[in-house]
Amino acid sequence: MGVLRVDIEPSVLDWALRRTGLSDEKLRATFPKVNDWRSGEERPTLNQAKELAKKARIPFGRLLLQAPSGEETDVPDFRTVRNERLDGLSPDLQEVIHSAEARLGWYSDYAEEVGIPGPEILRSAQDSTSSILAARQARIALGFDEAFAIPGPERVTTLAHQMEDVGILVSRNSIVGNSTQRHFSIDEFRGFTLIDGEFCLVFVNTSDAKTAQLFSLAHELGHVALGKAGISDHSDHLRVERWCNEFAAAFIAPETAVKERYNKKCSLLDNVTSLASVFGISREAMLLRLKDIFLIEQQEFDEVMRLVRVRKEKKATQEGSGGPSFHVLVRSRVGERFFETITFAAKSGQIPERDAARLLGAASYKSFENLVKKSDWASREAEYLGSKFQLIGD
Repeated sequence: MGVLRVDIEPSVLDWALRRTGLSDEKLRATFPKVNDWRSGEERPTLNQAKELAKKARIPFGRLLLQAPSGEETDVPDFRTVRNERLDGLSPDLQEVIHSAEARLGWYSDYAEEVGIPGPEILRSAQDSTSSILAARQARIALGFDEAFAIPGPERVTTLAHQMEDVGILVSRNSIVGNSTQRHFSIDEFRGFTLIDGEFCLVFVNTSDAKTAQLFSLAHELGHVALGKAGISDHSDHLRVERWCNEFAAAFIAPETAVKERYNKKCSLLDNVTSLASVFGISREAMLLRLKDIFLIEQQEFDEVMRLVRVRKEKKATQEGSGGPSFHVLVRSRVGERFFETITFAAKSGQIPERDAARLLGAASYKSFENLVKKSDWASREAEYLGSKFQLIGD
């Protein structure tokens, strides 16, 4: 009996190969005949097709369709490479978006039912609005003084908490759910924003350096202010992304605060290094900020940028052994506001606990119970929702 082979439509084959996330070199190592499959000279064996489906994280039957289907999201994609829109989303990115959509969908329905107001900053600006003015207004809304940098050694956490305090769901993660084997790539995306009616959620890829995470969080806040959902990568080829980049720079490093701290007696490189540390952004971002607020000329910018790029930004430490406890990680991954709201709803009988466990990513009921025990709701007799987030309407 001959070897059983599988007919796969060229468009489906290309789609499945892209979904694996493997480079051409790794594809050839995994599937030595992949170029022959693409050219049509040879068909994959049944076992090879099954392995391809496994690598692409799709049911085997989807390889037998006439065309790719059912993989995309409705979230606008603002990512670009060399001025061209990127084609498709990886399975990991699709999964995290779908999970975030489920959390936001539940929160939106629940919030409307119990009278939780949406964040006032949502849709507070238009792309015709000055990004500088919008950033200044956002700082006021979040309680940050225009004359100072975002305080504290953990600026990302500080900003995330302030955003949650005004009603924005904030999720931060470097992996898919709780799977330490599936890490996000910063080459694919930096963050995204979802909007459901009067409510919103922002997600930041924490695989990046802390300075980049802070910029990403502020960038997504810009998307919230505009009321424009989307997947971001910090490129400035599209108008919305350019506006959000300008917003983020002005939000993190206000012109008044930067100029007050700029020391004309020091070299430009020393100023850039010092100011980047003060405001918590990369030296590249600070150098660009100095040019944008007309403290330096283009020639100075070009000269120092070459020096700055010699030293690469230190990458954020990946989560692993010796890191935060599980409940601390879950709080960060789903966001404080969502965590406290859903544990309150579950223990007060407003949502089945199995549904709450699923939305929190808890693998078992015991795991869910342990998470609930660590909630502020449990330790403060449900006062958390009313006092901190003002979730219950007057």
